[in-house]
Amino acid sequence: MQWVDARRKEPCPICGKADWCRVSTDGTWAICRRLQRDGAIVRRDKNGSEFYLYRLGDQAPHRPAVSFPDVLTARLADVSTRDRIYRALLSELGLSAKHRGDLERRGLSGAQIRAGDYASLSLQGRSKIAQRLVNMFGPHDCACVPGLYVASEGTRRWWSLAGMPGLLIPVRDVDGRIMALKIRADDPGGGPRYTTLSSRKYGGPGPGALCHVPLHTGLATDTVRLTEGELKSDASTALSGALTISVPGVSNWRLAMPVLEALGAREVLVAFDADWREKLEVARALTNCARHLLKSGYTAWFENWTPDQGKGIDDYLLRHGHGPTRYIGLAALRCARSAAARKVG
Repeated sequence: MQWVDARRKEPCPICGKADWCRVSTDGTWAICRRLQRDGAIVRRDKNGSEFYLYRLGDQAPHRPAVSFPDVLTARLADVSTRDRIYRALLSELGLSAKHRGDLERRGLSGAQIRAGDYASLSLQGRSKIAQRLVNMFGPHDCACVPGLYVASEGTRRWWSLAGMPGLLIPVRDVDGRIMALKIRADDPGGGPRYTTLSSRKYGGPGPGALCHVPLHTGLATDTVRLTEGELKSDASTALSGALTISVPGVSNWRLAMPVLEALGAREVLVAFDADWREKLEVARALTNCARHLLKSGYTAWFENWTPDQGKGIDDYLLRHGHGPTRYIGLAALRCARSAAARKVG
């Protein structure tokens, strides 16, 4: 038998409290840890504490049974639905001390970590958390949110969460809504360190490639930095006070163009990793991005630093406390072109 914890929306049917007690997922049994009434079956847990088991029968609350969508769907939920469900998921998961320490070492304060809604995804307890989300939001909406899926073994089916264990990083739109979740894997093995939470391998949807906008209440948006990687942009925004948006890879720089327009930006600081000197694809992306920004009427700056000063812009800011050298306009384009030319040569 499967159980769910009592909560505010569905309190214990015996004592009416929203914690400590439990109800079976089919709504026929309740465990109350507070009240012993007629009909209670007295039991003890492994710690020796008494609890009271009640058969609810016809008086069972109208708790939804475990339910699944009629068919698997690749339809992606709208942003508002994803935002609601992801916020509930992150709240259920919480943040481990290890991951909190990792974020602090990247330069984020306690207040910024709390506001960022970061969370830790482990292997344990996934089905329980997934079922809570389904109880709150319904199976059809949950089936359209990347990361939630229906697992199966033989004739048995249950809701679960996809993804490698690791740190969950919200991917936000201009309005701060959570569109997707990026995972920084604790142990990627031979795979990538960063992946996007998705249900595609289970027949469900993936979120696609997205431009991330960190929370920026009170920050100016006339000058915006562009980099790659969500956690890098969060840290760079926190360290510099300059809004730093990000794309999921240098070749995806075009995703930033509608975001820059929505923010009302006039100046753009292009801050791709220092490895543009070593990687042709980064140098080419830098060239194409700078050219497009200039043609689109933006004042384009290229932020330049050497690999020994830090790989990413967040590394540089953390080490030096200020931004790197900048080249403006055509000088930025010439710098990028020369880098690409050297790599081709």
